[in-house]
Parts: sequence; C-alpha cells; structure tokens
Amino acid sequence: MITERQLQILNVIVEDYVELGQPIGSKSIIERHQLPISPATVRNEMKQLEDLDLLEKTHTSSGRIPSESGIRHYVDQLLKSKSQSKKSANWFNQFHDENQYDVNAMLKWLALEISNRSHYTTVVLGPNKFSRYIFEIHFVRVNPTHLMSVIVFTDGYVEKIHVQVLESLNQQQIEKLMNFLNQHFKQNTLSTMINTLESLTLSFIDHNFIKKFKHALLTQINNQSEEMFLGGKMHLIEAMDVTNITMIQSILKYLESERIAQFLNETTNDSISVNIGQEINKDLHGISIVSTNYEISGDISGHLAVIGPTAMHYNKVIQLLNHF
Repeated sequence: MITERQLQILNVIVEDYVELGQPIGSKSIIERHQLPISPATVRNEMKQLEDLDLLEKTHTSSGRIPSESGIRHYVDQLLKSKSQSKKSANWFNQFHDENQYDVNAMLKWLALEISNRSHYTTVVLGPNKFSRYIFEIHFVRVNPTHLMSVIVFTDGYVEKIHVQVLESLNQQQIEKLMNFLNQHFKQNTLSTMINTLESLTLSFIDHNFIKKFKHALLTQINNQSEEMFLGGKMHLIEAMDVTNITMIQSILKYLESERIAQFLNETTNDSISVNIGQEINKDLHGISIVSTNYEISGDISGHLAVIGPTAMHYNKVIQLLNHF
C-alpha cells in the first residue's frame, strides 16, 4: 500500500521526468519542490517505490525514472482528481460553424489542431457509417438491370450502392420504394434502416430485391476502410528516443494501419481513457494513447486520440480532450 508521502514523491518524479527527460534524484526533488523532509527520507521513500515496481533505477545515474506501473498509478490518480464533464472549446466551435458542411475538412483540421496544441501526434477516426443519420435516399436506373441507390446523410456524406435487378422492376415500383424508405427512415441512422429492411413486407415490390439491396449495402460498407485523419506525425518522432529507430518505425506502422482504429473502437468511451505501453500492444514500448469520443452537432461522432511517449504531459492532454 502506497503512503501519501510516497504518492507525493511519485507524482513529483513523474512530472519532473516528463519535463526534464532525465532520472530524478533526491536532491533535485527537494530543491525544485521545497519538500520539508531530508534527502535521506526522500531516498528511503524512493527505494520503497522501487521495491513496489513504481520506480526504476538507471545504470547511468543515482536518480530514478518512473516505470510503466508508476506512470499508470500517477495517471489513475490524475483521472480521479480531474472532472471529466465535457466543456465546449471556443476555438473548435468557431471552425465548426464555418466548415460544418465539409466533415472531412473539419476532422482533418481537428487532428492537426489538437496535435499543434498538445505537441503530440493525433488520430481522429471518421464517424461510424452505420451511426450516420439519413437525410435522403434516391434510386437511379442506370440500365434495365442496373440500379444505383444514392444515400445522402445529414453530415453531407454520400454513399452510392449498385444493385443488379430484374428488367421487370418498373419505374413506378422504384419510386414507391424510394418514397417509402424516405418516409420511414429519414432522420434515422443507417443501422436502423438496415436492421429493419428484412422485416419489410411491401405489396408493390419483390422481397428479393429488398434482400439484394441490403446485401449490397452491407457488403460495400463493411469492405471500406475506416476513415482516419493523422496529425503531427513528426511530433511523435521528435518526442521519442531517436536511438531506437526500429521501435519508432514499428509505432508509425501501427498508427498508419487499421490496428489503431480497431484499438480505439475497442477501448475508447465517453470518458477519457489512457493506455500505456504494453497495455496497447505487447510489441510496442514507450508510447501512451489518451483517447475519448467526440460528438459534433449531435449527429457526427467518432473517436480521437493523442499519441505520445509514456513520459507525456498527461495533465495538459487530458484537459485538451476534455473539450470533446
């Protein structure tokens, strides 16, 4: 069980290590923080923290650095002490008001802006397509056996689905179906429509066409890669230990692959989540991911994350993401 004094010393060592980037000794702690205890007491408490695997001793210095477990302990205390009630960010609201009809431009800007404000790399995942709200559905006959459905969403995104049909399907039937779908699913999510389609029994159209339409829609969306916007890649390279080039390459490859999207989809929620080192991936070392959900205008939502070294300015990053 860690004592209050040990917790104070651990917090000081984590914050000084993040700022200075070097092992922290007892003399430095007392001089920088004016603690009313002796250097011998600080050294004894540091030894206790090392025995608890919260600190590590390096070979090049008598000082200590925080272990991943020590940083986890520090972050857990930080998250408990910080209110995670969402606050509006004026700098984001202004940009959103000017660019609300271009979601891709807005999310690309958001990734770069958060990266510039945090000085770390940022990943923003585009909205989940199944959770997008439908604005309007159209059907266009390309030729006698080829029908194209155009689904326009409230955020301006457009999905085109191609369906092979029988020549016997006439224009009147197509228009009736289009009117029916718009009447029942406009302002609903795409997932709501998909989950309901198979249960529809419509007298004016063959049920096999409904099944074909649903299958084509699901196949197209499931085969699409998740939209991802990466900002400030160089910030991560600058923040990492440049002597470990292999690890930096592995981290960048991970961030640019679908694995980061899968990780965020599995771990991110409405509150702020922090994953450190091997909590992310057993083959990755030295990085942390601070993530949360974002919501824009009530109908655009997804995940965003800040990626940096384990020696990250967690307090600053958590405050920044608290706006989303």
